[in-house]
Amino acid sequence: MHRIFPAVAVIALIAGCSSTPVDPGSAKRVTADRVYAYQTATPGDATLVVSRDKGFWASGGCFATLLIDGKRAARLDTGEVAKFHVKPGRHIVGVGGDEDGGGLCAMQIGQPVKETATEVVAGEVQKYRISGTQNGTDIRPSSM
Repeated sequence: MHRIFPAVAVIALIAGCSSTPVDPGSAKRVTADRVYAYQTATPGDATLVVSRDKGFWASGGCFATLLIDGKRAARLDTGEVAKFHVKPGRHIVGVGGDEDGGGLCAMQIGQPVKETATEVVAGEVQKYRISGTQNGTDIRPSSM
């Protein structure tokens, strides 16, 4: 029995070291005062839908800064989603720390900018998920 307890504790710790995805359809929308760019839809645009996980390892307590092509697009809290309209072509989508945060959030500890490249066509919708692990936040394409 004493051998089982350490194994169960390790499994529980590992399971607790991840964030929980949110369904973009039921997630809270990022408030307008924290969305800065790519909000005007024009014919022929593509849409990027970005959601941020819930949970402690999603860096809860601090906003995550979403970057599109190096431009600050929004600040997302845990469990939130935002949509962005971009021209067809190649784009770089990234996430980093909160430069407007206070206290420890302003220090951006463990929040290096992480980016991924994408190619979008007119009318396409691509989804991205900001998740968290022991190594900070990350952004990846998502099917959710």
